[in-house]
Amino acid sequence: MAEKEHLSNTKEADVERSTEEIRQDIAKEKENISQTVEQISERIDEKLDWREYVKDSPYWTIGAAAGLGYLASRILIKRTTPMERIMGSIAEEVRGSLGGLHAGAAGPGLIKLTLQVIATKAAASWIKKAILTDVESGGGPRLRTGRGSTLSPKVDTSKNI
Repeated sequence: MAEKEHLSNTKEADVERSTEEIRQDIAKEKENISQTVEQISERIDEKLDWREYVKDSPYWTIGAAAGLGYLASRILIKRTTPMERIMGSIAEEVRGSLGGLHAGAAGPGLIKLTLQVIATKAAASWIKKAILTDVESGGGPRLRTGRGSTLSPKVDTSKNI
């Protein structure tokens, strides 16, 4: 029974509150909430400020940056394919065999080397074109006989007899 009287007293007290008091309570609560949100925001800013971490423990920061850099380099490194490795070793062999030409390429030797490359490309293109036209025209290379040839022309012996 005492509980019922207590409940009825609180209901009467709530009813007796004026609208002005309710508005003041809401304003106070609003201010309290905004202060709490500001405090939380400041704490988040403090936790996310990397400068504080660097200031507090610079060696750990340097170690973490080095570790992240190493991981990024291992992930983003371009791995050579087998064909690239083969071509690289062939290129090294060609550079090694050219020796003097490559070393003298800084001055007048550069012109000589350039002319040799152009002549080599032209000759290779001419040979390729000649082979392609022979293959297209009649099926392959023809044996040449005559002057300067090691092959002798075929002699038709059936007419002489």
